[in-house]
Amino acid sequence: GFCAYSERFIKQTDSVHIEHFYPKAEYSNKEDDYMNWYAVLAWMNEHKPKKIKPFLPILEPSSKDILDRIKYFDGIFNPKKSTDIEAENLISFLGINKIEVRNDRFKHVQRVKKLKEMCSDDEEFLEMLFDDWDNLSFITALETEFKFDLMSLIKQKIPKK
Repeated sequence: GFCAYSERFIKQTDSVHIEHFYPKAEYSNKEDDYMNWYAVLAWMNEHKPKKIKPFLPILEPSSKDILDRIKYFDGIFNPKKSTDIEAENLISFLGINKIEVRNDRFKHVQRVKKLKEMCSDDEEFLEMLFDDWDNLSFITALETEFKFDLMSLIKQKIPKK
């Protein structure tokens, strides 16, 4: 239910694209499967570069070590190591530090801070966060700001099918 690029919660009224990270026409040697398809908000898809080649080599969004290679600090994403060109290229390609996305992320974190101030304790705060999944947009920023492992909590709350 979250945009794979921006981490915003996808609402029923949002326009969403199923994005091929590696374009089929250019990368016929790549497996065109689930790991190459991402649900992304239309704005994110429409405002990223049309060609991936200038951003190669690139860290793939589904990479198991993405959290070890990209950090969120003070409102922006950066590679953990300044020499990690793949991580830098992914950040640039996706546009997750574009001013529009940064402003949305900042405003959201401020709203959630106000929500936390209204709560008597962490348990009540988490309950209110999960009352509306939109509260969990920009999860990396929220986890950094509030020092909660929200991804683990989300996995616990997703209904088992």
